Amino acid sequence: MGARFLMRSPTQRRKPGKSRPVNFPAPTGGWIANRSLAIGRDPNLAPGAMVLDNWFPTSTGILLRRGSDLRYNIDSGPVRTMFRYVSGAATRLFAASETEIFDVSSDPAVSVYSGLTSGDWHVQQITTAGGTFLIGVNGVDEPWVYDGTTFGPISDMGSGIEFPSGSTASTSDLAFIWLYAGRLWFIQRDSMSAWYLPVDEVVGELEEMPLGGVFERGGVLLWGQSWSLSSGGSGGLSEQCVFTTTEGEVLAYQGQNPASASDWNKAGLYRIGKPLGTRAFVRAGGDLLIATSVGLISLAEASRRDLAALGNAAVSYPIEEAWSAMLNERGMQNWRCFIWPEGKMVVVSPPRLASEDRVAFVANANTGAWCRFTGWDMAAMETFNGQLHFGDIAGNLWIGNVSGVDGDAQPYVGVCIPLYEDLGAPASRKIARNGRVVKRSRYPALEKLTAKFDFSTATPPPPNAAEFASGGVWGAGIWGESQWGESASEVVTGRWVSLGGSGQDVSVCLQVTSGDVTPLDVELIRLDALFETAGLIS
Repeated sequence: MGARFLMRSPTQRRKPGKSRPVNFPAPTGGWIANRSLAIGRDPNLAPGAMVLDNWFPTSTGILLRRGSDLRYNIDSGPVRTMFRYVSGAATRLFAASETEIFDVSSDPAVSVYSGLTSGDWHVQQITTAGGTFLIGVNGVDEPWVYDGTTFGPISDMGSGIEFPSGSTASTSDLAFIWLYAGRLWFIQRDSMSAWYLPVDEVVGELEEMPLGGVFERGGVLLWGQSWSLSSGGSGGLSEQCVFTTTEGEVLAYQGQNPASASDWNKAGLYRIGKPLGTRAFVRAGGDLLIATSVGLISLAEASRRDLAALGNAAVSYPIEEAWSAMLNERGMQNWRCFIWPEGKMVVVSPPRLASEDRVAFVANANTGAWCRFTGWDMAAMETFNGQLHFGDIAGNLWIGNVSGVDGDAQPYVGVCIPLYEDLGAPASRKIARNGRVVKRSRYPALEKLTAKFDFSTATPPPPNAAEFASGGVWGAGIWGESQWGESASEVVTGRWVSLGGSGQDVSVCLQVTSGDVTPLDVELIRLDALFETAGLIS
């Protein structure tokens, strides 16, 4: 028998994998914090981001927010309330500390009303035959009235506001105010009683509307508002008067005269989750969006759905997990909601202690896409001359979305991490090779692009801010000529840079630092990356 020999096959060299281009469009769907990580990017939905800090989503891309300009300080404590007065061409902006009210329409701030106990004012403007007035209540101090010139206690105006004979309540118990069908309505502190004045009157005798027997879950009245459904029985908008309790019930009445059984009817009783404060709602057209324990809820949706089904219909549903985490961290009181129409922004600002991060949830009012702004402490907000003004817990007043820095030349960083992608091979390792940024901006911007793997949201140190000559740009009135949100004038396709690293699920992280007085106005179009798919991970 011949000898048998075993022949060895020559060792084959592993062929390098092919680099596959991956496109990450600008996350116009905004910040997503409610989707299964394993699903990631869904071709049936607008592209989203796992992290979207200081970028504002639009219908065409994402815009780096502008900075904030510190105006001045009015107190060592928090700015509690901001409100405005508008009558014809006369406009004034006011801010309240705990003990004073200041006119902050121009520099410097001027104290216009003092000797107060609380700065938590709720304010309503009304125009009557006698003029246009602001009335403020806080549930502690006597209400005040502003006539366009001076502030004074409501008792100095005619007969003042009076309670019926036999009532033990006083005007300092009035804690909330709103206008419905030409009447001023009030909520009595820590009670189930609402009160109202005659039509088109600022003073006079109040009539009580006791509501304790109508609500089913107890608590006390928190706030009231007018609310419009899309249609009523006679066609057109159907305006209703709604009352909200601390237990998350909303009672709606329809009619003009609460003293008439034929002209005042209960329209519905709805549940919305527990509301997050007396300022935790905004008006969106005729509807009300209410910040609650289950999310930012449309009252129109609440009128059609059971409470158990409201979470999925919440305006804040895309950031559901982040909303819940913030509730656990900051509690369920003193949240602030505000709409800045000119900036198309819906702002939800959680309460903050001095040791906690400055953060706000911000949504595009047109598209509903969310992002997060860091570095802004928005304890009170108001618009004035088309600009967003806000006050912080240290008594400072700011103008938001101006400049390219925050406050005293503090840079800020925009961070975007698109939703992760497994490239159709979930068990294979992907090796990052190269990447680039496609963006447009008015001025040069230095970006940093890094590869991210396996659902990490950690970010590397940010890049330096771009340095360019901007002297005179601010003073030359560029802000009067260029509006934030307009298309930037220059399209820049970034050069390819090396990425590196590997993992199973992949994304990229874009960071842009703004650190000059002139804003960059960067708009991201897309992120491109090359990944090599290697063998299966055992």
